[in-house]
Amino acid sequence: MTSPTKRQPTNVHLTDTRVRKLQPREKLYRIWDMNIPGFHVQVTPKGSKSFRVQFQRSNGKKVQVTIGDFPSLDVESAREKAQTLRRMHRDGRDVRAHMMEERSTQEMWDLVKIWERDFAPLLKKTTKASYDSILRTTILPALGSRLVKDISYEDVRSLYQNACGPTPTQAGRAVAVLSRLLTIAEIQGWRPDGTNPCRKVTRLPDKPRKRILTVDELARLETAMVALVSAGKITPANADLIRFIAFSGLRRSEAMRLAFADIDIQRNTMTFQEHKTDRSGDKVLPLNNHLRSIIKRHQAAKLSPYLFPGLTMDKPFNGLGKVWERICVKAKLQDLTPHDLRRTFMSTCTELGYPIAVGDTLLGHSLGKIRDTYTQLQPNGIMGQASQETADWISEAMRGRKPKVGEKVTETRNLRSTKTGKSKATKHSTSRSDERDQRRAKV
Repeated sequence: MTSPTKRQPTNVHLTDTRVRKLQPREKLYRIWDMNIPGFHVQVTPKGSKSFRVQFQRSNGKKVQVTIGDFPSLDVESAREKAQTLRRMHRDGRDVRAHMMEERSTQEMWDLVKIWERDFAPLLKKTTKASYDSILRTTILPALGSRLVKDISYEDVRSLYQNACGPTPTQAGRAVAVLSRLLTIAEIQGWRPDGTNPCRKVTRLPDKPRKRILTVDELARLETAMVALVSAGKITPANADLIRFIAFSGLRRSEAMRLAFADIDIQRNTMTFQEHKTDRSGDKVLPLNNHLRSIIKRHQAAKLSPYLFPGLTMDKPFNGLGKVWERICVKAKLQDLTPHDLRRTFMSTCTELGYPIAVGDTLLGHSLGKIRDTYTQLQPNGIMGQASQETADWISEAMRGRKPKVGEKVTETRNLRSTKTGKSKATKHSTSRSDERDQRRAKV
């Protein structure tokens, strides 16, 4: 005869590690705690685990009450709750009725439903996606089954410390999202006013990034992209996306979602309806010659409504992270993000002598209520000139020509052309630039 399969003991000292290792079986089963009579964990065939406590009434009938689900509730917290309920039972109180009344109050899950129904629709798509991610990965796993009224400073501090680790910024955002939810709870009357515990949690300060690319780094970036395209490690469209960000100062999400319908070659503009300051209206930005060259290359194929399509063509490209990492390794660039190209664009524009308000407008920053109302810069005016000269400088740096900081490249060309009597030198230079861009894309 074969020996029977060894089964787990049914009476053990329950710990988080032991409960986490419990595997589902064909039928529901229970593992009882050896310390607290009646306290146990129940595992369903689908793998869900819940803490329960069992009592025996005076008539001999056994009654079980669910305390909470694992891992939203840990073993120690569940054990303390079981002890409290057992004391209530000894005092003659109806524990089941007490738990039903307690559970009729609102849990975090209920609060999230209120947020999704009444508040989430007011957020921008990208902000809502960020909230959803933080709720799904950080807040609900830790506090999902907790009562809103019971969430304390210790709970929030524990959540922050557990999420902090290598990503303190993300942990800070998790506390900010939770704080917003608990403020909504106060508005709903689920907590007394002024009891939001998130306000007391000390968070590590976010260090503002100041990284910009040097002339040498811009040249190495371009050289690496050309080499990787030649080797088939990235596509020409991948490289053009990064050049588009470098020559425009756009956010990576704005560049990736840019559609041909948003581009007007005749008016020399690109329009963004969704952006960080979209409550002030559409953002209309100028197209400089470098951006036009990239657009024309992709307009010839136009296999998708998007300038930089994803694999399915009906959606925008969404894999810049891995592409960027590959390029940085090839170029031997460290501590660099695509957003640093945006910062480089702004710094270059300012170094060329343009007012900060012009650079802020090109980047789509809000200037403040008064200035946003009275300052309406046109794409074909100083904005267009600033965009062109900034992109010219960055292009020269990427080609390895080492322009001096603050030197207007087009102005230098015009001065040279004046001496030789060629008034159309800038146009010829632009056309040669387009030819070089086309040859580079074919590589």
